[in-house]
Amino acid sequence: MGSYKKTEIPRGSLDHNKMKSIIFSTIFIQAYSIIVPSKDCFKVNTIYNRGHSIAQKTAAGPFECQEWCQLVRRCTHFSFTSASQTCFLRQGDRSEPKLGVVSGPKHCPPATLNQVQAKPVCNGSLCLGGSTSKNSGNVMVDDKPVCDDDWGLEDAAVACRQLGFPGVERATKESEFGTVSSSFSMDNVRCRGNETDLKDCYHKTADDCDGNEAAGVVCSMAAVEIPDECKEDDQICLLGGKNGAGNVYYGGEPVCHNGWDFPDANVVCRALGYSGASNFTIRSHFGLSSTHFSLSNVDCRGDENSLAECPHDVKREGCEADTVAGVVCVGSSMERVRGVRGNLEIFLGVSFAVLVLLIVVGSAVVWKIRNRKLAYLQKTSNALPRMAFKNPI
Repeated sequence: MGSYKKTEIPRGSLDHNKMKSIIFSTIFIQAYSIIVPSKDCFKVNTIYNRGHSIAQKTAAGPFECQEWCQLVRRCTHFSFTSASQTCFLRQGDRSEPKLGVVSGPKHCPPATLNQVQAKPVCNGSLCLGGSTSKNSGNVMVDDKPVCDDDWGLEDAAVACRQLGFPGVERATKESEFGTVSSSFSMDNVRCRGNETDLKDCYHKTADDCDGNEAAGVVCSMAAVEIPDECKEDDQICLLGGKNGAGNVYYGGEPVCHNGWDFPDANVVCRALGYSGASNFTIRSHFGLSSTHFSLSNVDCRGDENSLAECPHDVKREGCEADTVAGVVCVGSSMERVRGVRGNLEIFLGVSFAVLVLLIVVGSAVVWKIRNRKLAYLQKTSNALPRMAFKNPI
């Protein structure tokens, strides 16, 4: 047998090389995994809100870490430590450089390959951001988001008016147009609705909001024309329909359809000089509105002289452009059209029923006559003499 010489590799050298390989592969693999379409929002060698995590656990990588963040409402950002394979959920994105850490938001912005993000619409310090349409987005003041606490249609109407839009369709919450920074400019905004600048509304500069609580708007591209006489106090008008039918406006602002029914419609129609209501409508049957609401959850008995006498809410939660209440009053042009249409439908229905009845009766008569003939022929054949023939063979 040949002899061989055993060569030992110094232990320290092996550990050193192994450690270098582990560090290199860990950082390289994690960094490489970031270079994937739609994940450009990940930041390598960056940690968010160091020392302030709301939860942590072991994860296979930053993608799994982000998916976990999306399941936790309080999470707005995450940081994934490659060396320990640990995922940290964060509230906020205050960044610091940290080797081997991958950080990112709860949701990456939508891919812009086939869609172009709209250029932000601004007027002074107020801008809309995060949307692909120019009439919607998260509300930004002084380059910082506005928190959605107490945010409503009155506040959104002021923002849209300040930006030059003719009206408002919706007030959005919970960062509908993308996660934002956790540093906010305004919180608890409460506008009356007639202000010309959002900063003129009551608000707080301190906040307790996270990146998933940005306020936003969807502004109207066209306004509903409201006559000046309809804007007077306690004035009731019907807009969008014909005489005696339309969406209900009170004091120049629409009435929300929450809780709307026949007694409420009766009060409106009688206040306008009609004998009562033949129907009520919801869901902005006569067209979308473009401003904030006057009343919601109206609850009339039916004998009141005005909507002001009916119990109602001044808070308009859940009221948007497509939630306007409406009426069809007795004697309205719409009711007359509906009456003619109804009479025509009744006439056609009765005519069809008579036709079907005639067909059924006719079929029964024909069947009965045919059976009689068959019975007669059978009886006749039985009466004839029977003859037998013999084969002569």
